[in-house]
Amino acid sequence: MKTAKLFIFAIASAVMLSSCGQTAAAPENKTNIPLARSSPLPTVTVSCQEKADETVRAVWISYIDLATILTSDEAAFRSGFLAMCENCKRTGLNTLFVHVRAFGDAFYRSSLFPPSYLVPRDETGDILFDPLEIMTDTAHSCGLKLHAWINPLRLQTEDELAALPDDYKTAQWYADGSGRVDAAQGDTHLWLDPSHEDVRSFIAEGAAEICSGYDVDGIHYDDYFYPTTDEAFDAESFVPGDEDKSLDEYRLGCVSDMCSQIYKAVKAVDEDIVVSISPQGNMENNYEYLYADVKRWLCEDGFCDYLVPQIYYSYDNSVKPYLETLLQWRDINRDKPLIIGLAAYKVGTEDGFPSGEGILSKQAQDAVGNGCQGYALYNYISLFDGSEQMGDETRRLSSLADKKEQTGD
Repeated sequence: MKTAKLFIFAIASAVMLSSCGQTAAAPENKTNIPLARSSPLPTVTVSCQEKADETVRAVWISYIDLATILTSDEAAFRSGFLAMCENCKRTGLNTLFVHVRAFGDAFYRSSLFPPSYLVPRDETGDILFDPLEIMTDTAHSCGLKLHAWINPLRLQTEDELAALPDDYKTAQWYADGSGRVDAAQGDTHLWLDPSHEDVRSFIAEGAAEICSGYDVDGIHYDDYFYPTTDEAFDAESFVPGDEDKSLDEYRLGCVSDMCSQIYKAVKAVDEDIVVSISPQGNMENNYEYLYADVKRWLCEDGFCDYLVPQIYYSYDNSVKPYLETLLQWRDINRDKPLIIGLAAYKVGTEDGFPSGEGILSKQAQDAVGNGCQGYALYNYISLFDGSEQMGDETRRLSSLADKKEQTGD
């Protein structure tokens, strides 16, 4: 199976050419801004993906979570990840969004990206074992789906990039000063600039590499798109007045083209691999700060199979109350599955997220009850922190999942 996928990957890599000319992190409680810069909703009926055939009950396992179990002892890592899977299974979860590229690096064997600094290596720099292979096999043995989660544009720090061997493309782009790797004010990490066609193709190639080498169920990426609104960031690529596009429209188009290329590259390897995107829950921020054309992605085919908006808000949030925001997303949708991202990390630590009241299960129930196809919890280490309050939350989530299974979902 992997051999066949590798052959398809080689073909797909050769045809990843597209145009960015398609039209199309901010504070979550910013005052509501009119959608003056967004793309209009389509005026024709669009054929979208069928609804998910089961309720998605997911958790994000971030590089921070993996850092707690990654040691040079392969057996200890296997045991640690198995314990994670068993916790998820007991809580009624069925899907894992597992970080495999957080900073232009890899938690797997890659010819395109260097190993993550968290992955143990020998004296030659080769990884001691393959975390993604172990995690995929372990998740499947527990009856869980594993989606490889990448941050497509965020890279290492300047010092870390400068220290990379020059056979990595990101290191070459950093060294040549072409603008494909650039800085964003206030951020110590460097970023790939999606306004360059070869950058977008490279990101898509990276997604295809994962799909060809590993038995993953999905490719998942989140809201790290444009790191800044600074006009200088992609000034070398954007020509004012070109094709009558504003800078905002140009950036929306570039990000959408990146998403389209990722989608095509993944499907060229295996049509059954799911592609999902997790934008901010604040829809206005997606347009004003990240240039993420979420309306288009929901209403047209070819960008994702489902969306996972991060609605990390309480019911009484003064700017983005949970239920109102959920309905905003549902009401712009055109029959594409919506999985609602929920903030496990806020329980008991922020107003509106009281402990002992089952806030996560209430929000999950409201998501599914209002026509969404599931929920995802951020993040693992918050959900399973060993506290009494989170023990109560996970028991309630497990009970909710049991009820869904009893009704045949």
